[in-house]
Amino acid sequence: MKTTQYSASKPFTRTGGWPGGTVTSLAILPKGDLLAGTMAGLFRSSDTGQSWSRVTNGPSDPAILTLSVAPRIDDEQEGDEAELFATTEGGRLYCSPDGGKSWPEVTSWIGLGVGVALAISPNYVADGTLFVATADGPLRSQDRGISWESSTFGLLDVDTLCIACSPDFAQDETLWAGTAFGGFFSSRNGGRSWRESGTGLPDAAVQCLALADDGTLFAGTEADGVFRSTDGGGSWQRAGGELDGFSVNSLAALPGVLLAGTSSGLYRSEDRGLHWHACTNGDFAAFALAGQGNLAGHGNLVVAGSWQAGVFSSVDMGASWQAANGDGVGLLAAHTPPLAVLTPRHELYVVDSDGGSALSTNSGQSWERLDFLDEDETCDFIAGAGQGEQFTLFAWAGESLYRQVGGGTWQRSLAPGNGASHLAVSPSYAADGALLLVDADNYLYLSEDRGESWQELEPPEVDGDVLGVAISPFFTEDLRCWLVTGAFDGSHIQVSAWQTDDAGRTWTDVAGLALDTPAISLLPLADSLRRPLLLAAQNRLITLYTDPENGELAVEQRFLADDLQIIGLAQPHNGADEGGLMAATNRGLWHIPSGNGDAVCIGLAEHSVVALFPREDVLKAVTLGGEVWQQSG
Repeated sequence: MKTTQYSASKPFTRTGGWPGGTVTSLAILPKGDLLAGTMAGLFRSSDTGQSWSRVTNGPSDPAILTLSVAPRIDDEQEGDEAELFATTEGGRLYCSPDGGKSWPEVTSWIGLGVGVALAISPNYVADGTLFVATADGPLRSQDRGISWESSTFGLLDVDTLCIACSPDFAQDETLWAGTAFGGFFSSRNGGRSWRESGTGLPDAAVQCLALADDGTLFAGTEADGVFRSTDGGGSWQRAGGELDGFSVNSLAALPGVLLAGTSSGLYRSEDRGLHWHACTNGDFAAFALAGQGNLAGHGNLVVAGSWQAGVFSSVDMGASWQAANGDGVGLLAAHTPPLAVLTPRHELYVVDSDGGSALSTNSGQSWERLDFLDEDETCDFIAGAGQGEQFTLFAWAGESLYRQVGGGTWQRSLAPGNGASHLAVSPSYAADGALLLVDADNYLYLSEDRGESWQELEPPEVDGDVLGVAISPFFTEDLRCWLVTGAFDGSHIQVSAWQTDDAGRTWTDVAGLALDTPAISLLPLADSLRRPLLLAAQNRLITLYTDPENGELAVEQRFLADDLQIIGLAQPHNGADEGGLMAATNRGLWHIPSGNGDAVCIGLAEHSVVALFPREDVLKAVTLGGEVWQQSG
């Protein structure tokens, strides 16, 4: 690939996308727009899910857990944008004051925990009160998130999974909370104190709550179906027997209808939970449910956010469902991270963190299941090694390791260790066949015969997790590998880089640094004199190398833009250093020239790039969610 390939003047074309993904939360805005919170960012639809667009200026932490719309005085009031809140997996809280157009962070929340549920006072316009549920209990703000106070007094179990305010909260100050160890609690004083009130509930986690128009309260449990209370949560009775033993992830109480998203699909009741019926085409796990009647131009609309399969919609109050992920440029592609491998045969394999996997042979236009897996298997990790006709694919599924060489038959063997979290491939794989594996328990395994056999290595004795591994291009000469570990000290992730020169028998701590995130990318370079390792962390590019003059370890640092997060590194197709480096980042693809030249973005600036594939005549990239892009030479 020539240096001229790295040009911002050459546009990237979206060639396809992996549809669906896990949708964790949904919100219907007062004017009818839909918002879908996913682990791969926030998406918006203005046509009831027929098409979607990524909210490119959404929360800076894209792993959305919850969405909630603050009540307004009048939903028909013109020019009054809805106020929304969102929590993320990284423990962040965001507030959009303008109906989802912008998402500034609520900085007062930083350090207070991961919010798994939100409850906003029905009288929010006047009292500014909201509650955020965490594993350490709910927190309350009475000034729209400017300040927070603990709301745990009286909670026998603080690990709160769901929380809800009474419709008359302004008068009765009542709210309810369900917890992880089978507890249900109520507060009659706005969360200043709680009392247990779960008489009749089973000893199972209370995962979700819903309140019907007639005041009936419903609770969905982790392992024993739905229960209901007609006295404000004081006592409970089973809501029908059809859902006994089911895990209930979501509930929605709509006019005359109750919906339950269970481990066995969606169910519907028209008699306040006395009897339940499976919904037509509702055989998916719904993590989120939202509905609104008399929606302008659309009648009654109910939407469901599913595990892996994206969004579904219903126009008959949940009786029947259809996929609502859009298509083409309006596709909802919300898979995360994903892992992606592009073979020399132009096959694109993808795996997400929920165990979803797929294959596309036409640059993401269509997808198919991985046919080498058994029906009950899920692919947990995938990687490629080598080049040309001997390109090898490795796929982990439970205790099995699958391997395919040159497009041939997949071979199955017992995986070493417990799955895979990192796999380093030797840059000289064609010659040395070296692979370094880190399993899910941070154990190390080395193969020098292309994965035919593995030997367990003794890792350095450190706290924390392995963040990355790499193998020297000259492994047969220097037996060198690198290992990067990280441990959280309460404020930062303390990272250590380790080096071995005896194939993993002993390790030396060669560098350390403090980071805000555990994202690390390693790239060893084929420089026989300096033998460098590039370590990318946040916006830093760190080079560890051997000083040719004295033979000692030396370190160089290079900083990119302040708000950049480097996700991956790659060299040009021809491997020439003159072409510089390519970096996949949270703000597109960047070209980092050799020497002291400035790094420049060459495209996809509004996207987080998770994988890039430089080829002779084309540059391909996969962005967060699973969209596929290319820039032709």
